[in-house]
Amino acid sequence: MYSLYYDHLKAKYADRCALLFTDTDSLCCEIRTDDLYADMMDSLDHYDTSNFDPELPQYNDVNRRELGKFKSETGSVPPREFIGLRAKMYSLQAPTKNFKKAKSIQKHYVRKHVRHENFLEVLQNAPKHYCKVLRDQVDEPRVTKLCLCAFGDKRYILDDGVHVGIWA
Repeated sequence: MYSLYYDHLKAKYADRCALLFTDTDSLCCEIRTDDLYADMMDSLDHYDTSNFDPELPQYNDVNRRELGKFKSETGSVPPREFIGLRAKMYSLQAPTKNFKKAKSIQKHYVRKHVRHENFLEVLQNAPKHYCKVLRDQVDEPRVTKLCLCAFGDKRYILDDGVHVGIWA
């Protein structure tokens, strides 16, 4: 997957392609282009488009369930919004279906009670700094964790509320 990302997507879109998250067997990208689906026509051999509308020219079931092929979780419908709070905790909103993942929270609870708006609220209200060091002692704030959390041990949210930095 990484070679397809770097050799195909980054080569084609350069700084207009950003990696939003990776998981064991998947990755999610933001690609800024006028028409992604028209762009796909140049290299359909890299994609599994079996979940696209069969009326579209991109539809093809030749690469169905083929390992190493890009597949759109939302099919031929573009997603509306992605909110990634930390590793394995994200929401992808699409017109037809929302995809939510919240590791270490029971799936039935996430399915019944957690909404895309909850992810947005946590992101917007996430503190920018999580701990302070006073004379070699770490003072961590007390937090009541109900379900979602934007705190990550590898990254922190920048002041723009969208991008992240890496802890040094």
